[in-house]
Amino acid sequence: MSARLCPVLPNGFAEAAELKKFFNQEEQEQLKTYQEREFLKLPCQTNLFFGFFLDGTKNNYVLGAAAKNQSNVARLYDCFPGQSVPNVLPDDSKWTYKPDDYKHFFRVYVPGVGSPFDAVKDTGKGKDLTTGAGFGARGEDRIKWALIQAINNVHIYFHGSPLLSPNETLSEMGRIELTRWQRTKMQSRHIQSYSDAENQGKDTKAVFEELLKRLHSQVSIHWPDSATCEPKKKDPAHVQKIYISMFGFSRGAAQARAFANWLMSLCELDARLSGRGHTQSLGGFEVQFDFLGLFDTVASVGVANTMGDSTLLGRFDGHGAWADAEDSLRIHGGLRCLHLVSAHEVRRSFPVDSISIGQSTPANAEELIFPGVHSDLGSGYCPKEQGRGEDELGSDMLARVPLLYMYHEARLAGVPLKLDLAPPNVKDKFKISPSTIKAVNDYLATCTVTSGTLTDIMREQGKNQILWHLARRVNGPTPLEKTDSYKRATNFDKNDLHSANLEFEDEIKEFEEWYAGKGKEFKPQKQKPGFGNDYEHEWEEIATWWKTAPPLSEAALNFFDNYVHDSHAWFKLSDDYPDNEPELQKKLIQWEQKRLNAIAQRESVHASNGRSHSESQSAPQSDGLTPDQRRAAQEYAQTKQTPIMLTSGRESKKFLLLTLRGGYLRFRKVYAGADGILISNNERRTESEAKAA
Repeated sequence: MSARLCPVLPNGFAEAAELKKFFNQEEQEQLKTYQEREFLKLPCQTNLFFGFFLDGTKNNYVLGAAAKNQSNVARLYDCFPGQSVPNVLPDDSKWTYKPDDYKHFFRVYVPGVGSPFDAVKDTGKGKDLTTGAGFGARGEDRIKWALIQAINNVHIYFHGSPLLSPNETLSEMGRIELTRWQRTKMQSRHIQSYSDAENQGKDTKAVFEELLKRLHSQVSIHWPDSATCEPKKKDPAHVQKIYISMFGFSRGAAQARAFANWLMSLCELDARLSGRGHTQSLGGFEVQFDFLGLFDTVASVGVANTMGDSTLLGRFDGHGAWADAEDSLRIHGGLRCLHLVSAHEVRRSFPVDSISIGQSTPANAEELIFPGVHSDLGSGYCPKEQGRGEDELGSDMLARVPLLYMYHEARLAGVPLKLDLAPPNVKDKFKISPSTIKAVNDYLATCTVTSGTLTDIMREQGKNQILWHLARRVNGPTPLEKTDSYKRATNFDKNDLHSANLEFEDEIKEFEEWYAGKGKEFKPQKQKPGFGNDYEHEWEEIATWWKTAPPLSEAALNFFDNYVHDSHAWFKLSDDYPDNEPELQKKLIQWEQKRLNAIAQRESVHASNGRSHSESQSAPQSDGLTPDQRRAAQEYAQTKQTPIMLTSGRESKKFLLLTLRGGYLRFRKVYAGADGILISNNERRTESEAKAA
């Protein structure tokens, strides 16, 4: 199946909490059939429903609730009914609508890497924050923990308590390793080989066998007798089937993909151990995987592809450890999977892992490209951040569009999301204004490529984004700095937006010098699909339309001005300029102290040498600050307000003496099922191929 651009949004999208308005008549009938399996006619029978929600990097339910920037994964979690894992989230996050009716529903939330998660002893601070955000560290621990919660859920339903306590869970996690080889060993026909010596220290299959046998000993009394088809013990009910759905964003989407594969392997192992004739089971009860919902998968585990195709570090692809592109991240054929991909993310550190293998999408899987950058897909921006939007509750945020689309498709796949039964504060998180729907639809009407390969669609979207940046050049007739959204932004955001816009001028200058150097006979060609990170290939494709592309329409300009965030401007690789205002203000205080200390030290030295105060004041500064940093520090000390200042540290052309060539004049790298597959190879097309495309 080919990829598709986001479809035109119906007006009913503004009424997600109203079933009869959000779903058409045929869809409502479909939902009724799913409700029948949620509450079976015979009171002695039931099905179980498990929902797993894996959040993105630095996304955290609790922290997001306080800042009003929860991810779309956290929002979906809120409308999945049932029991939660104790002590992971506060009591006010519990399901409150007739909770006794939903004791056969279980929801598991996993905070993003780089954020606090006490269950796996991740503080989300210091080294845990740095390695989690930078390298995806502790992601494997989160997958292990979620797998054990799946086992615990079965035990909780029958006995009211988990099979493994939190401390036991940590202990067992230490015995598990989620490598490709370990998953191969989970298969029934795996034969012990010499290569197994590589993993002599850990035997994941043996650990899971122990846990499953332990679970079976506790719940087998609830299995139906082969003669009577009735279990020896029917209380609380005779379980027919377990239905499982999973959601993830960013690295959480990569974790969700790996989790799905590992849970399937676990369920196949359980089926062999229980011997009840099922293909997949858990605790001996048949399992059905309903849905895998993904927001913009970014693995970037280990060393990411930040350095692009640089000679020194270009081979790093972010598929380290558990995030094997050829195994862990593959989508199981037949599983209903929906992957929503960002159309406008350009950071080198955020290459997307498509669900396709080459140009082939797995059966029953679908990949759609939605307008916006990475966190416009999975959410994470605050209302009004960067001046995008004016509503305190965020109903005019672009991230509501993929949220509502995912909610709609998940429900039609059988996921028991119950927004209509959720409390008002949860419903507020799904609201979208009619003006936002109109702005999105007006923009979509300007797009000409609505289906094809992922990169066919992203090629046009990337071009549109570059044309918007060109229309908003700092020295142009309609600069970014004069737009309403920029004027609405805080000083903190203005600093990043303006600084990145200034850097864009340097980027344009280098591009035009490169282009001129190619000579009059140069005939630029498009890249092959996949978009490698060789900047000359990227620039050559841009050169195919650089001098001839018409300007964007007013609808497109309005859309980018007021709805699409600038992730490149905000994202810094050094800690000189933090990515949040409280940390920047701490930095300003530190700078002021350095400035004052340097002055005091200089005056002390000069006094000992008999020099005057005026001579010491005119001496060269020795505080290690730039003039702009010094001015900003002084201003903050006086006003306690973030001053207007320049920021740096983005994915510019140089970082640590290495060539990055990040910025706005580029396309996003797309992996497709393997480290070396980018939809197809990234060599330039021949002239005949380019014409055919």
